[in-house]
Amino acid sequence: MRLYAYLLIALVSGTCIAQGIATVEKPAPAKEVDRSTVRFGEKVAKPRTPGTVRIATYNAMNLFDSDPVTRTHSEGDPAPIKPQDERVAVATGIRAVDADIVAMEEIESLDVLKNFRDKYLAGLGYDYVQLVESEDPRGIDNGVISRFPIVNTVSYNDRKIGGQHPAKDGNRPNPLAGEDIKFRRTPLRVDIKVPGSAVKSGADEIISLIVVHHKSGRGADYWRIAEAKGVVDIIKEMEKADPNARIAVLGDFNGLITDPNGKIYTDAGLFDVFGTRPATDPKNISHESGRRIDLILLNGNLRKQYVEDSAFIYGMPARPEGADWRTTLPPAGYGSDHYPVVIDLKAGGNSGPTEPKKNSSGQ
Repeated sequence: MRLYAYLLIALVSGTCIAQGIATVEKPAPAKEVDRSTVRFGEKVAKPRTPGTVRIATYNAMNLFDSDPVTRTHSEGDPAPIKPQDERVAVATGIRAVDADIVAMEEIESLDVLKNFRDKYLAGLGYDYVQLVESEDPRGIDNGVISRFPIVNTVSYNDRKIGGQHPAKDGNRPNPLAGEDIKFRRTPLRVDIKVPGSAVKSGADEIISLIVVHHKSGRGADYWRIAEAKGVVDIIKEMEKADPNARIAVLGDFNGLITDPNGKIYTDAGLFDVFGTRPATDPKNISHESGRRIDLILLNGNLRKQYVEDSAFIYGMPARPEGADWRTTLPPAGYGSDHYPVVIDLKAGGNSGPTEPKKNSSGQ
């Protein structure tokens, strides 16, 4: 009888251990998704242009792994751990667009981004991952996954971008009144070495990405304007140091390109890859709210390498029109309230430095 009990315990324990291993190492497979619930963006990803580099930006919406109570930053919205089905959906979007470099927003940490890559994007070649912690009270940061080496990283956490916070944030008293304005979430600059073999040019190239996630909120126009001016100043510094610098600013701008913060960029000469397309066309919408607030902007040098009309937004399942996101559950295949924005870049020749020295503030 005692032997039987031991065998039973061993059998149950072994089953539990096996189940635990399966839960950790083998995520649930992606379910077939009804693409009729895609209201914005393209229902089918555009094919890659041969001999080009594809880059994308995607706000993954609260990609958190740790319990809200134990997070380093816990002053803000205690968003729960991101459900596995949403993680699978985000990965499905990344797989569909097949970008070589993906800028990602709303990521908890570098470890979380690496774990996401290892568990949901295995085999896609994203060997290079970077993220810099910001001072955002919700603990959401900007990151990058890349098939090509990241040779330089810079953050701007301590950079003053001009002016002080006003007495009011919209109609509410501003708790930051009188303090110097800084970036809410530090822009993440990464310089990426693209092998000549990837673009059929025979020469390696450096492409610099500045990943942004501007301050949200209706009363924060002043802050978004200051952040946009701060990023433009960074671009000017980069172009002064290297007149051949190829720069893309991409991410969640929390505003339209025609809003005051968007106009800061276009007035500075940045090229909006969707600039000539109808703003009301559902295919040109990047957010469930019906707005295009996820942008890819190119400086003059990188504009020359843009493959005309290659830009697209890959639509993902969304709630029905008019639904309240606070009370309406999302449909199957929902990963985020944002959608991937994608472009292709052709070779531009080997001008400028091949590999800059790592900045002391890099990670």
